[in-house]
Amino acid sequence: MLNVTLSKYTEIGFLRDNQVMDNEQWKQTCQGVFSRSAATYGQVGPAYFEHFGRRLVEFARIPPGAQVLDVACGRGAVLFPVAETIRPSGKVIGVDFSAAMVAETGREIAARTIPNASVTQMDAEHLQFPDERFDFVLCGFALFFFPQLNQALEEMHRVLVPGGQVAVSTWGKYDKRWEWLGKLIEKYLSPEPEEAAETQQGPDFGTPAGVEAILAAGGFRFLRAEIQTEEITYRSEAEWWSASWSHGARQALEEIERKAGPSGLERYKTEAFEHLRTIKTPDGLPERQEVVLAAGYKEK
Repeated sequence: MLNVTLSKYTEIGFLRDNQVMDNEQWKQTCQGVFSRSAATYGQVGPAYFEHFGRRLVEFARIPPGAQVLDVACGRGAVLFPVAETIRPSGKVIGVDFSAAMVAETGREIAARTIPNASVTQMDAEHLQFPDERFDFVLCGFALFFFPQLNQALEEMHRVLVPGGQVAVSTWGKYDKRWEWLGKLIEKYLSPEPEEAAETQQGPDFGTPAGVEAILAAGGFRFLRAEIQTEEITYRSEAEWWSASWSHGARQALEEIERKAGPSGLERYKTEAFEHLRTIKTPDGLPERQEVVLAAGYKEK
C-alpha cells in the first residue's frame, strides 16, 4: 500500500498530525488551503510552476491529437502547455479538488480562448471518467498530497488506454542555503523534542528511483525518470513572503498564526527575514530548485 503519511513539517510545506487527522480531514485541509491560495497560486514571485509544467509536458513527449488528463491541475501550469502541444485535434481536461482553483483556471481558459481545454472539480482518488479514456495522464507536484496514493494511481492507470503514459513531477533535494526554513517552522510548531512523535516512513518522492518505485507499485511499466534543476530568484524578502502565502506553504503559516497568534506569526516573519538576509545577493534571494520528472506506461 502507498498511503501517504505526513507528520510535522515536510518538504511540501504541509503539516499533518496522523494521530488526529484522518484521510477525509486531510483532504478538507488541503482543499481549504488551496482554495484560499487560488487567486494568487503561481502568480506571485518566480514562475517556477509554469517553468516545470512546461518541462513535464516536454518530458512526456505528447503528440498532437492526444487525449490528456491533467490531475490536480491548479492554475494550469501543465494544462496550458499541453493544450498548445496537442493542437488542433487533441483535448486536455484538468481536474482539481479545489472549486476555487477550478474557477480561476476556467476563467483563464475563457480569457485565452482555448477551445481544446476544460477544467472541472474532481477528487483524484475517484476520477469520474470511463475506463481507457485518455492517452496521457499528467500530475504536477501533487502525488504527495493524496492520502490514499495507491488509489489515486489505480485511478490514473484505469483511465489510461493500453499503452498510455503517466508522467509526474515531484520535488527533489532541497537547496542547502534554505535548510533553515524547515527548522524555523519546527521551532514555532513542534512539541518539545521528548514529546515529538516519530516521523513515519512513506514513499520516496524525492529521487528518480523513489518515484519510479511509486509508479511501479501503481502498475506502470517501462519506467524512466530524471532530475531537472532551475535557479530561481526572489527579488526581495517581501516577494518571498507574498509567494509563501500563494501555495502549499500557506498551511504552515496559517498554523503558526493559529497556535502563536498574529504576534507569533510576526516574530516568525522577522526571524525568517533575518535568515534571508544571510543568503541575499545583489539580484535578490537565490534558490536552486531540483525536480524529479518520471513516467511509466500501462501495458498493452
